[in-house]
Amino acid sequence: MHAHLRRENELRGLLGLLPKGASLPAQLRLQGWIVTALATLIAALARLPRLTHPHAMVFDETYYVKGAFSLLNFGYERNWEGEDQNALFVNGDLSAMETAPDRWVHPPFGKWLMGVGMRLFGDDNGFGWRATTAILGVIAVAILVRVALHLFRSVPLAAIAGLAMALDGMGITLSRTGLLDNMVTFFVLAGFWAILRDRDYARERLAARVAWPTGSPGRVDDVWGPHVAFRPWLILAGVFVGLACGVKWSGAYALAVFGLLVFFWGLAARRAIGARLWIGAGLWREGVPAFFQLVPTAIVTYVASWFSWFASPSGWDRQWAVEHTAQLPLPWAPGVVNSFLHWHQATMEFHRGLSSPHTYQSQPWAWIIQFRPVSFFWRAGDDVPAGSCPSDDCVMAITSVGNPFVWWLAALALIVVIAAAIRRDWRAWAILSGYLAMYVPWFFYLDRTIYQFYAVAFLPFVALALAYGVGWAARTLPPLRLIKVTDDTVAPLASGPHEMLPSVVSPLPRTSKAWVLIAVVVGLIVVAALFWMPLWWGTPIPRWFWKLHMWLPSWV
Repeated sequence: MHAHLRRENELRGLLGLLPKGASLPAQLRLQGWIVTALATLIAALARLPRLTHPHAMVFDETYYVKGAFSLLNFGYERNWEGEDQNALFVNGDLSAMETAPDRWVHPPFGKWLMGVGMRLFGDDNGFGWRATTAILGVIAVAILVRVALHLFRSVPLAAIAGLAMALDGMGITLSRTGLLDNMVTFFVLAGFWAILRDRDYARERLAARVAWPTGSPGRVDDVWGPHVAFRPWLILAGVFVGLACGVKWSGAYALAVFGLLVFFWGLAARRAIGARLWIGAGLWREGVPAFFQLVPTAIVTYVASWFSWFASPSGWDRQWAVEHTAQLPLPWAPGVVNSFLHWHQATMEFHRGLSSPHTYQSQPWAWIIQFRPVSFFWRAGDDVPAGSCPSDDCVMAITSVGNPFVWWLAALALIVVIAAAIRRDWRAWAILSGYLAMYVPWFFYLDRTIYQFYAVAFLPFVALALAYGVGWAARTLPPLRLIKVTDDTVAPLASGPHEMLPSVVSPLPRTSKAWVLIAVVVGLIVVAALFWMPLWWGTPIPRWFWKLHMWLPSWV
């Protein structure tokens, strides 16, 4: 039995896992939860106060808030007409609402979530129609800290990641606005968290089944290695990513990239345990089972998120098949299926042709340096409430510009992450997967009208890249494999649950220079957040103070 256990711990070390039965020291676990709680509290303080302000439609809230209201009350999105429709709605006047359906270019699930907030907190105030995005924004910060702890096994680096996301202006603005993008961020991040949990789950079982075979210890029973069939965390990831698609179709890119990430992790694990045909094992014992647990789950979840459209006969395109019997995509399928497919075909054509010029549109290359943020809200002069500002010339402005020091430092850190990925650091590839899923695809839509605030979908990975870069510079990144190799033995760094070294599982900076680096990064993020908060909250300020924030001409 001792030989089997030793072999299992050796395999776990090779696979980046702690020895069987081991865990982080209690003090470090407590510190991790304290950091999680503090980052969540900071996120809540930045996102929840004065959520009713401004009492007006902010940027594209006009499309989603009224859609959420009609979904909540009538089961489908109704059309609204008239130049004063937003002002009327804000003041409780529904005379601009028609019974005809409105054509929506995004699935309904995100608007349903927004409707839940309106049901709980009222549909006549900004808190009601912004509550869902704000609460999900706060929870996302908590999830990110746990993800960072999982990736880095370092409390200081997890704290940096959590603080960066909690005090980022784009994350704050999108959390305080009734749009869909922050919901996509939440579900994509939740899906990422789930595949990280699946990685450990699958590797734990792989190590155990190799170490405890029917033959001698250390023997791989067949050339492919053992089966790891049922993977509940992967199914949960499919649910989360399916819900992301149910908010916006861009979630589909996360499904594709996360699926590839799971496949390559499985391939690497088979190779690490010594499976002779590890490529074939990666395909048939990792790829195929993983595919059928992740992708169909996401598809079923996505279709289920359309429950209201299927239930209501009045939604847009719901009766299309009845009126176009000669044009059915699948003549043999029920009419509702053909109507569902047509909605998707027509919406895809809409998105492909969306090229109307806009003052605040920007190209993806500019997003990671925050070159062209979007002005979400602007009031000046007599439109600013009297007495709300100690100046004769005041403005109320909301901008989507991120915390400059989060994004600019993360852009530098991204170079470090890419270099680490080339050196086959799986943590770097995990971080890059967020960029590949939620950022890179936009380079294929350069002829479309797109905006910088779409970058909020990969904000968690920007925060992780920043933390990774700081960890690299401060030399606090833990080892990838928890093993030591000598001339005659291979063994875990700690052979039992009571021998884990804090310097291995949660390394602290070893020099004063490293601590100074961390202090400078944290200080810049905090000071910038305090300076920019009035422009993320729409607080009335003197015009001269607003101008102090316009560091680049493109920010105006």
